[in-house]
Amino acid sequence: MEEKRRYRFFIAFILITMISILSFFMNKYRFPARHFIFPAALFLLPLISDKAFRPKKLFLPSIKGLKLFLWVTVATLVFYPPLFFAYNIGFLHRAIASLTTQELMRALTKGLIAIAVAAIPEEFFFRGYIQEHVFAGFDKKILKIISLKNLFTSLLFGLVHALAFLDITRAATFFPSLLFGLFTEKSRGRIFYSISYHVVSNILAFILWTFIK
Repeated sequence: MEEKRRYRFFIAFILITMISILSFFMNKYRFPARHFIFPAALFLLPLISDKAFRPKKLFLPSIKGLKLFLWVTVATLVFYPPLFFAYNIGFLHRAIASLTTQELMRALTKGLIAIAVAAIPEEFFFRGYIQEHVFAGFDKKILKIISLKNLFTSLLFGLVHALAFLDITRAATFFPSLLFGLFTEKSRGRIFYSISYHVVSNILAFILWTFIK
């Protein structure tokens, strides 16, 4: 068992390193096909490299995680926008932009595209593979809420984002990652609700940023 676990850790380390380097160079040099290559890498690399990882029913919803997903989603839609504007306008002294319908639709389109290029592949790799496969068994809870496997996965999630864009602020993705991981755990390893909340978060962020200049 320990030998298998060490092997999983080794494979995961190699894959995370490869993905970080790949995403960094594609973002730095604005590689035209990066929106296709990066999602494909997140899907294919764990399936090719780790024969023990054969996900079943990974994308199906579970009634177990529905209640938590609905509560958190409603709370996000209600409380996050005013906090976002209070921070950007009150603290950073930014201004409200005059928004056109075309700009709003462009932001919505970006959020929808992000479903395919970010939300689904990232949840497949980080929650489906890293959290529920590589860190399987690390179920000990911190503060009775966050498991070690969720904590470790979220740290890697934030680290990869920071390295990929060479922007330390990207490490803040650690916090929503904890929610993604919690949805997955509540759903007994399925990632339907973590993908759904990832989608909601991306679309909301794209729309809100169009109001700031």
